[in-house]
Amino acid sequence: MAKAIDWLKANYDRAVLMAAAVFLFISSVIIWWSAIQFNRSLITSPAVPPKTASQPPVAVELDRAAEQIQKPLQWKASTRSGLFVPQKHFIGADGMPATLENTQVHAPVPNEWFEKYALPIEDADALEQDPDKDGFTNLDEWQGNSDPTKAESHPDYPTKLHLVSATEEPFRYVFASRTKDKFGINSTDESEPTQFLKVGDVIRGTDFKIMQFTEKQERNQYGMKKDVSELLLEHQQNHAQLTLVKGQVATSPQSVATFVYTWGGRKEFEVRKDQEFPLATAEGNRTYKLTDVHPDKAVIVNTQDPGAPIEIGLASP
Repeated sequence: MAKAIDWLKANYDRAVLMAAAVFLFISSVIIWWSAIQFNRSLITSPAVPPKTASQPPVAVELDRAAEQIQKPLQWKASTRSGLFVPQKHFIGADGMPATLENTQVHAPVPNEWFEKYALPIEDADALEQDPDKDGFTNLDEWQGNSDPTKAESHPDYPTKLHLVSATEEPFRYVFASRTKDKFGINSTDESEPTQFLKVGDVIRGTDFKIMQFTEKQERNQYGMKKDVSELLLEHQQNHAQLTLVKGQVATSPQSVATFVYTWGGRKEFEVRKDQEFPLATAEGNRTYKLTDVHPDKAVIVNTQDPGAPIEIGLASP
């Protein structure tokens, strides 16, 4: 024992190094053994099923949006405008942007009427168009409450007839003189001899009969008495009456109306009162008769239905 102690004292440094080497060796053996045991535990330990992590709400929304991008929804709507259906836009009469919701595009026709028949409301000449080629414009069809897409549905043909003017012509005969119960009747152009007639006689060259004589006088601008006696005439067919004042030219009740007919083109023609005239139609000519004339309108009848008078207004300027 003493020798061992003496040796350690004499070889202290060597002993420390040997002790350190042994410690390191033992430590290495322990670490190696622990590693083997850990590896065995990994191999032999039962598999634990992985936990499924729930996706956060934001990720779910992103996935849903991605699916919608791949398969976009087909938006449908029964109305003409909405969040996903664009409105039709126009420049209104005031020069400002307008839509079907706030502007009547082709007054007086409402926007809904154009949409009902799928007509091109965006066209500037939409009112003048004739989709079914029946000779009546969209405006005519709307005014006539007919279908602009069906040729068999259209307004009546006289709606295309308009009065241009009404001319009152002078009566061709003048009450010129009186001798007892006979009256001298002269032509205004003096191309005929004087007719001497009585009450009940018909003036030659006309259908007017003398019905009544009324003696009258009035003072002129000089205070002198003037004969203004009257002859009352009546047309034998239509019973129109006319008064002839002695020495004055009367206005003829046989007025002349000037018409313009715009179906199938434009045609202007004159018709005398009580005269018949034809109007062209898709089914052939129809015959009408002029029964009355006024400064702002004329009255006609269909000869096949004379009991239903039709008023024809003045044409737009």
